[in-house]
This record gives sequence, C-alpha cells and structure tokens, in this order.
Amino acid sequence: MERNEKSFEKLNQTFLRDWPEKLKEHLSLHTSYRKFKKNNFLFREGREVDAIYVIVRGKVKLVRFDLEGRENVLGIFGADEAIWESILLESTSFPYSCLSITDAAVLKIDKNAFIEALSSEPDVALKIIALLSRKLHDANERNMMLSARTPMGRVAAFLIYRQKRDGGTDVEFSLNDISASTNMRPETASRKITELADMGVIERSGKSTIRILNYEGLEAFLQ
Repeated sequence: MERNEKSFEKLNQTFLRDWPEKLKEHLSLHTSYRKFKKNNFLFREGREVDAIYVIVRGKVKLVRFDLEGRENVLGIFGADEAIWESILLESTSFPYSCLSITDAAVLKIDKNAFIEALSSEPDVALKIIALLSRKLHDANERNMMLSARTPMGRVAAFLIYRQKRDGGTDVEFSLNDISASTNMRPETASRKITELADMGVIERSGKSTIRILNYEGLEAFLQ
C-alpha cells in the first residue's frame, strides 16, 4: 500500500522528521491531519485513548473541570509537541479534555500503529523514552510552579516556566489561561500582573502578551 503523501509531508514537519522513512510511510497510512478553530475540543475527558495527537501549528491545553464548571489547566502545548501520556496503557480513557487555545492543526496517529512502530525499532523507542523523560521533567516544573506560597509567586513562576519552554521574552496567554494554570481567580491573577507591571518587572501588550523586562525581579518572588 502506498503512503499517504499529505500525512507523510506533515509527519516530516514534526519531531518525527528524523524517524526512518519506512516507519513514517507506515504511520502515514494511519494518520489524519485535522484543523481546529480556537476554543474547540480535540477530545473530551473520558474518551477512549485511541490515538496520539502531534501539534503541527498553534497551541492547545489539557483541562479538567470541577463540579462548578471551573477550568483547571494541566498543561499547555505548542508546535512539535505531542499528547500521548496514556498511549502505552491498555484499555484506558483520557483523564482530561484537550481544548485549542488558538487556531491549531494536529496530526492524529492511530495508537496501535504507533505502538507497532515503537516495537519494531529499538532506536525509535529510546527516542520516545527520552521525550517522555522530558515530559516528566516538565511536569515537575509545573508542580514547583503551583507550590509557590503566594499568588504573586505563582504568577511569577508561571511566567518564568513559560519563558523557559517557549523561548524569547514574550509570554502570550489569556488571563483566564494564566489563572487556570496557577489555580487562582482571574481577578487575583489580573491584580498581580498589574502589580508586576507597575514595578517595571513586566510589560503588558494587548490582551494576551506579557513581555518580561526583569527576569531576576520575577525570580525574587520565588524565594
């Protein structure tokens, strides 16, 4: 069976680009390319894990909702990252929902085809272990962010965390995403961001862009 040229092309735009051609050709037969508008669900909590999602463009977030409908952000992911934490577990369902923060494009790769690829190439399996190890490190960083004692500390930790992950000096997230990521009310997060701006530690630009002006100033709130 011939490879799916469109899926093969998109796979080459992700971290899978360095995988053996034979494996990418096989995966292309079991991959679909999908686009999502901002604030659309890629999948919902409780759905069977039948695929991994590789982000080609845009940003998405993993969320859970409490009984009152309040959102708790578990993670935010961008281009060249994947959602696959549950992929190696049998008969499991997603413990969270995935929602697009911006317009996004993703590759949906069949779970069984992906596992087959891992089992056929030891070198590929080692690369996946390394990627999962980085995800574990990232999860530890998020936990440290939430362990900050004060609201100001959690906002500062969030900005530092995102700057490290995204690079550059600008952090682009809505107030609701910042508050949900730091487990505080939007009005509290907004007040702390305003205080940081008044101190000259950050600068706000538009509704969702924050520029870090004084990195050491942010770190001082973590002590």
